[in-house]
Amino acid sequence: MSKTSQLVSRLFAREPPPLEPGTKLWAPELKREIAGLQEHRYVIAALHLANDDIDSCHLIAQDNEGDPTADLLHATLHRREGDYWNSKYSISTHPLCNRAEAKAFVDKCEAAQRRSDDDDAPLRQRQWDELKTLVEWTRANCK
Repeated sequence: MSKTSQLVSRLFAREPPPLEPGTKLWAPELKREIAGLQEHRYVIAALHLANDDIDSCHLIAQDNEGDPTADLLHATLHRREGDYWNSKYSISTHPLCNRAEAKAFVDKCEAAQRRSDDDDAPLRQRQWDELKTLVEWTRANCK
C-alpha cells in the first residue's frame, strides 16, 4: 500500500468531523507527512483539508485560483471555516459540483451553525463524503 493510500485510510477512518473544525488539526503529526508526499498539489491540498488543516489547503487553493479543482477546494475550505459568503463565491464549474446544490448546502451548514444545531450529523456526513470523493477524484485525475 502506498504512503498516500495509508494516509487516506488513516484520515478517513475517523468519524465525520465538525462542520467547522476550528484551528485545531485532527492529527498535527500528519501535516509534514502530507506536505512531503510526491503527489499533485491538489491531492495534497485535499488531504490537508481532510486533516482539518484549512490553512495549508488554502495556500494551495488560493495560489491556483481560477482552476476548477482549486476553486472547489477553496469553496470547501471556506465552508468548513465558516466563511459562508466566500464559500459560495468560490464555487465554480467542476465535474464534482452542481453549483446550485453546492450553494444550497453552504446555506444549510450556515443555518446549522447559527442554531448551534446538535443534530447536524447528516450535514457532517455529507461534508465528509464530499471530501472523500474530492480526495479520490484528485488522486485519479490530477497527475
